[in-house]
Amino acid sequence: MDLSMANLLIMARDTVQRPREGARRVMQANVPMAARWIALILMAVVSAVLAHVSFALLPVSAQAENAAVMPSPFVSAVMQGGLMLAAVVLIDALGRFMGGKGRFEDALILMVWLQFILLILQLVQIVTQVVAPPASLLVGYFSVTVFLWLLSHFVAELHGFSSVLKTFGGILLALLAVGFVLAFFFSASLGSAL
Repeated sequence: MDLSMANLLIMARDTVQRPREGARRVMQANVPMAARWIALILMAVVSAVLAHVSFALLPVSAQAENAAVMPSPFVSAVMQGGLMLAAVVLIDALGRFMGGKGRFEDALILMVWLQFILLILQLVQIVTQVVAPPASLLVGYFSVTVFLWLLSHFVAELHGFSSVLKTFGGILLALLAVGFVLAFFFSASLGSAL
């Protein structure tokens, strides 16, 4: 597999246009397991760095307002890596629970590939933040749409599901369930702290 940046960008474009085919191509690349883990860590670190670059480009007043919720780059990277790993585990476990035939290692490489594509969009958003700030918000909305589009197709391809629409519905239900559980634990922990 050609890992030159030019080829990766072409593959990313093709994946957005034909997600299931792109997912198959990535899974068939036979990337060693150690390389998959290293790539996950690399994606988490780069994502954290770009998030901090984007934050640094905000007006000083906006930085001051949001300083409390912006962790250090190291904490950001750990959190990003943890979220990606949690997503891999959920995609693998819930997909197989629903009758899918996917493998953990393929879920891992697909999450890395999805994150790579999102990093490209994150770079575009940073550029628009400098050149045309109002357009930056539109790029953000587009990125969320691309994320859900690719995730639905990737999960469907990984587990052999025929319906991408049903897969999308399952993803939304899983996100709602995870959000509900997290909200419950946060409210319980806040209640016990008071």
